[in-house]
This record gives sequence, structure tokens and C-alpha cells, in this order.
Amino acid sequence: MNEDQKLVEEIVGKAADKAASIVSEKLTAELVEKVKAELPLRKDIFNGSDEEAKEKTIKEAQEKAATYLKHLYNGDFAQAKAMTVGTAADGGYLAPDYFASEIIRLQPQYGVVRRNARIVTVTGKNMEFPTAGAVTAYRVGETVAITSSKATIGQVTLSLKKVACLIPTSNELLADANVAVVDLLTQLAAEALAKYEDEWGIAGKGAGEGIFQNTNVPTVTLGSGETDYVDIHPDDLLDALSKLDESALAGAKWYMSFSVFNALRKQKASTSGDYFLQNPAQGMPATIWNVPVEFVATMPKTSVVSQAGTAFIALGNLNYMMFGDGRQYSVDISREATVTDTDGSTEIKLFEQDMSAVRVIERVDIQIAEPTKAFVYIVTAAS
Repeated sequence: MNEDQKLVEEIVGKAADKAASIVSEKLTAELVEKVKAELPLRKDIFNGSDEEAKEKTIKEAQEKAATYLKHLYNGDFAQAKAMTVGTAADGGYLAPDYFASEIIRLQPQYGVVRRNARIVTVTGKNMEFPTAGAVTAYRVGETVAITSSKATIGQVTLSLKKVACLIPTSNELLADANVAVVDLLTQLAAEALAKYEDEWGIAGKGAGEGIFQNTNVPTVTLGSGETDYVDIHPDDLLDALSKLDESALAGAKWYMSFSVFNALRKQKASTSGDYFLQNPAQGMPATIWNVPVEFVATMPKTSVVSQAGTAFIALGNLNYMMFGDGRQYSVDISREATVTDTDGSTEIKLFEQDMSAVRVIERVDIQIAEPTKAFVYIVTAAS
């Protein structure tokens, strides 16, 4: 083979390699795009789509929770305990994952404190949670030592306490428990527990608790003779806002009942007749002095007979409210107990009325981290 033939073959070979490369790249790109387009149809070929697998998992969890309730109702405690992971908590049997997760999912829909406070998962019974503030930053030159003011270090102790609710239910519902029964019970439990948490976090359930009963929280008292909630004026709200530390302004909200908010909306300027707060044409959500308003069903209402010397509006940044949550729920069922209503006199005799009571227990704690700077409340005059 002479030199000319070798040169021709070399040129032809390179051209063929180049053509093959171009065709390969094109086919590969087209093939990749085709596979991408068909990927949703190819996923989990043997077990259905991802969405179908997810729905199947949820359905299985729902049915498991329903079976769990049947075991509790029938007294098959060993079977009920075997269906959950972990040790049964004090006060009942550890609820299945779906039952617990549904309560956790629903509670923020019903509870203002759950929705706005800083949630801290507590493993165990107690937890020391650090707080800090008043840190100052400085511009630092080359090779210059970094200095800073000493931070104000605090500590909040979260100690989980039991909060329980009782749900009287017909025996027929529990004996034939299904997914709908599970969803009904989780909804009722979530609503009841969230309501109690709102009472605890804002009004307080004991001395030193909540915004209203924490002695370190600043207060604004209405003027002499202003003993009713409707006596409040926009200036009182401005006075409350002035007591809030600037560092807590971002995220601060007003907390009050809807009836108290309406009492504020009803007020008009004596000269112009204009509404102080919100014209009828203005929509929600409402703000007062550019701070959002949240309505709390458990807070004092204008229909209350005795209003003198009573805290009825809170202002604060609930990011400074520590909400310790054990994130575990225990469930038990009683068929013989007598349930006393919250009025202290009405009784439901379960055995006589062919009913059972489902008891749901959670373990939580609510503590205020920065009472002097992040919270204020308004109280009516004593006389």
C-alpha cells in the first residue's frame, strides 16, 4: 500500500469515527429525553406509581389505627400494644403513628399558641433550653482582637406535664371502628388539646404561667372608671406597643377575642365620625398600628358579666414562648367510668348509656423566655 492509499484510508476512518460520534450523541440525547418523558409511567412498574404507593401506605396506617381502637375497646391490650412501636406511656397505651401524626397535624389549625410559639421537641421528661440576647457586633480591623459585649444568658426549664381529654363515644362506633371514626376522634382530640394550650400559654392555668399570670410581663391598665372591655381606646393599644422591646417587634401580634376586636372596630372619632380602626369596606386580615391581629377563642369576650380588673388583650412575639412537646400520645378506653362535664355537675354515666370514653393524653410544657421585652398585656381598671 502506497502513501496515498494510507492517507485516504486515514481520512475515511476519521470521518467515520466523527460521524458515529455525532449519531451516538444525537441518539443518546433523544433517548434520554424520551426516557425522561416516560419516567412517570415507568416508576415502580410492579407496584404502581409513587402516588399510589403513598395512598396505599396512608390507607394501611388508617386501617391499623382503626384496628388498634377495636383492640382497646375489646380489652385486647396485648394486641393493641403490639401494634405500636415503643413502650406504653404512663396513663394509657402509646397511640399508633397515624393517630398521633394526625393530632400533631391538626393542632396548629385550632391552636394559636401551637401555630406561633417556638416548638421544642423534648426527649425525656425535662430539658434545659438556653436563651440569649443583647449580643453586640463590632467592625474589626486587620490583626485586631475581636471583642464583644457579654451576652445576656438565660435558661428555661421545660418539664413535660400531662394534658388529657375525654371523648364520650357510643359503643357501636368503637366496636365497628373504621377510618372515619379514627379521623373524628383525632379531630376532636386535636381541637380540645389545642384549646387548653391556648388557655395555658396566654391566660395561664396557674400562678406564674402564661402571659397574663407572669409577674414580669409589663402591663397597661385602662383609666379610672374604665372597667369594661369596650372602654379601651386606640391610645391604650399604642401605649402597649411602646412597652414592647424593638427586638421583638418583628413577629409580634395582638391576641384577643373576636368580640373585643369588634368593640374596637365600633369606635369612631367624635369630630369626623370616621372609624378609628377599620372601615367596613376594608378586608381581613386586620392590623392595629401595623401589627397583625389573631383571634383567640379562649380569651375574654365582651359578653362576660364581670370585667373589672381583668386582663383581656395580649401583645407579644410568641417566638419567645417555648413550647416543649414530647410528641407522643397515649390512648385508652373506659366502658364503666362516669365522666363529669366541665360545669362540674353534669355527668355521663357510660355503662348506663351504653357508651365509652376515649382518653387521649399528650405531654407538653409552655414557658416564656423573655417576659420583660417580648410580651405586654392590657387590663381593665379595677374600679
